[in-house]
Parts: sequence; C-alpha cells; structure tokens
Amino acid sequence: MTVEPFDDLDDLFEKMSANMDAADTRVKPWQAHLKPGDYFVRWSFLGFSIYGEILHEDEPRDKGLEHYRLCRAYSVACPQGDVGDVHVSTIDALLSKRTFEDAKTRGWA
Repeated sequence: MTVEPFDDLDDLFEKMSANMDAADTRVKPWQAHLKPGDYFVRWSFLGFSIYGEILHEDEPRDKGLEHYRLCRAYSVACPQGDVGDVHVSTIDALLSKRTFEDAKTRGWA
C-alpha cells in the first residue's frame, strides 16, 4: 500500500476514477455475479483474512458502481463485524455458509 499526495481535489478525483476503472477491468465473471446472501473471503495486505457476507440493498447501484457490494465483513481485527462496501475484484473466493460459520467459530482466523 502506498500513500500518494495530491496538489488539488481534482487530481484526487481523477486518480480515484482511474483506479476504479482499473479495478473494474480486473473483475472476473464469478465475481460480477456475487449477490446478497453470498459469503466470501479476501486476503488483506496485513496478513489476515477478511470474511464477509453480501447484504441486500434497497436501491440499485449507479452504473459506475456496479461492481461494489454492500457487505458485513469480519476479521481477527474486527470480530464484531463492520458494514461497508467492497469492490468485487478484491474478493478472492466464494465461500459456503458452512465454511463461513467455521471461520466464525475459529475467531475469524
């Protein structure tokens, strides 16, 4: 992970847009089909796994945000879980509910 300084807000938004476009090009077909009720794991650069469940959203996403999903994610760093968005390109594997529950039993390790 790197920190990049910006001289103005326009530069920041331009870089964010370029990063979102790049992430969208990395989406695999199975990731694009992730839906509410699906469970997943992603590996963090901090050395632990992040487990999550895709949540239902009342409103559809704008076209530019189609690869983001609302989720509740858990890890050893946040065992109580936290709600937020995840870009599907960062999800490493789809999990069964049993595998997800097993991870919960292990304390998300």
